Amino acid sequence: MKKNTRINVLLLLSLLLIPALFSFDLYFPLGIAAGVPYVALVLIGLITQQSKIVLVMALVGTILTVVGYFLSPEGDVPIVAIINRGLALFAIWSVAIVSFIHLKALDRLEPLARRDQLTNLYNRHYFSSEIVQQINLWRRHQQPLSVLILDVDFFKNINDSYGHITGDYTLQTLASIFLKHVRDVDTVARIGGEEFAILLPSTAINGAMNMAERIRLSVEAYEFKYESFEFSLTVSIGVTEITDESWSVIEFLKKADEMLYKAKKTGRNRCIASHINN
Repeated sequence: MKKNTRINVLLLLSLLLIPALFSFDLYFPLGIAAGVPYVALVLIGLITQQSKIVLVMALVGTILTVVGYFLSPEGDVPIVAIINRGLALFAIWSVAIVSFIHLKALDRLEPLARRDQLTNLYNRHYFSSEIVQQINLWRRHQQPLSVLILDVDFFKNINDSYGHITGDYTLQTLASIFLKHVRDVDTVARIGGEEFAILLPSTAINGAMNMAERIRLSVEAYEFKYESFEFSLTVSIGVTEITDESWSVIEFLKKADEMLYKAKKTGRNRCIASHINN
């Protein structure tokens, strides 16, 4: 279930629960349950993983708790009702504050969980989940889907000659070059030491090959400079488009890897596609 759909379902559930919770609250005006059921609304807000919704749910629970006090049956001991309602508000806001802090922490951690720390590109884990989603969309809509696998030629020489810090600079620079050539819908990831992948939705093999060539030429023409070091390098790129509904993610990437291997075996600094449409 998509995130927005899940949120809408949970909000609808909240609206359906409010009358039941309010009736339960009024039925036990002096009991420990007075106002406490509204904690359920805060927990529903937590499940949506939206910190603002948590606060809205806590506010709704607060309003209902106060209204419940004034609608309580006559004859209730005022001090007991006030204490119970106060405890209910404490419970509601304790859960809300903890939930809010928790969700804010997740918001800060989420980018770290899906990004490569060196290049700030997506990492292999995120790329793997994205390619699964895109293949599922391709099976439903039959829109073309292509992938590039890129490897830096003789990258080990950079580390050996100029040091690993220069190697890190090189990978960061390459990442910025790749990003200049892609669209917002494309996914660029670092999937290994000097290996990258670019997922191209709604792109057939010819368009993917054109992008690969532009990237290859941009890297070849770029003058890398770090401190006193100046050098050039190239990349080899394997290109493929998914064409068989029986292909799994592994088979899709394997085909691109085979094209990358062929590019490296036939001289490097080239792009090779699994096929080209006429």
